[in-house]
Amino acid sequence: MNNYNWNNAFPDTPESFKNKVSATLNNLPDQKENGQMENRKISIKKKIIIAIVAAMVLGTTVFAAGKIFFINLQSSNIPTYTTMPTVEQVKYDFKFAPKLVKEFDNGYTFANGYTVNIEGNDKKGNSVAKTKSLDFTYTKGNDKLNLSMKNGRLGERSKKETVIATSNGIDLYYHSYANKFVPADYKLTEQDKQDKSSGKYVFSYGSDEVEISQIQYLNWMQNGIDYSFLTIDSNISKDELVKMAQQIISTK
Repeated sequence: MNNYNWNNAFPDTPESFKNKVSATLNNLPDQKENGQMENRKISIKKKIIIAIVAAMVLGTTVFAAGKIFFINLQSSNIPTYTTMPTVEQVKYDFKFAPKLVKEFDNGYTFANGYTVNIEGNDKKGNSVAKTKSLDFTYTKGNDKLNLSMKNGRLGERSKKETVIATSNGIDLYYHSYANKFVPADYKLTEQDKQDKSSGKYVFSYGSDEVEISQIQYLNWMQNGIDYSFLTIDSNISKDELVKMAQQIISTK
């Protein structure tokens, strides 16, 4: 694939942050439809959304002794599972046994599951940590959300995170913000500058037109397994995500 200069998408961020996001994004495969590569502008637009998500996830993680400088994510467009796997299947393939839910009480149903290889690298590019996550896609009508599960975390949780709920003694952490995507040559208006300063929008560059997206992220740890719900422009509410997490937590 042709690499995109993701540093340009985050002009006001520290170099170390840009390196993290750039390394993550340039290892993501382009999508294919009907055997043909998607239009590049669509591909970049999707990756900018992923960039914001990567920024959020990386920004809420503290890496021990500063060993991990950036993260590589690698995955295939081909699903690992097209039907709901058993716990035994997942344990054989991933070496851990997460709690699995095929259909949630609010109607979101399993669609497919993907393998994501995660590698933490130091400043010289040396691999210092590796893990593998299982990412499920759930759908309800036209709405879609993702659930990521992996054995442990690469780093410690940041003290800046806030617990929004507790279920069976397990803390749930939630993040949400609006992101405004703008063209690479876009000049911030006075209103934009006020919105950026107030935190109303997080700005990212590289889209073909101005577009605003809402991102939600809910995370918790149970029995050494790290679970994360991720939504982009979803109709689901924070309370619904919490209830879905509680359903997983209480699953036998």
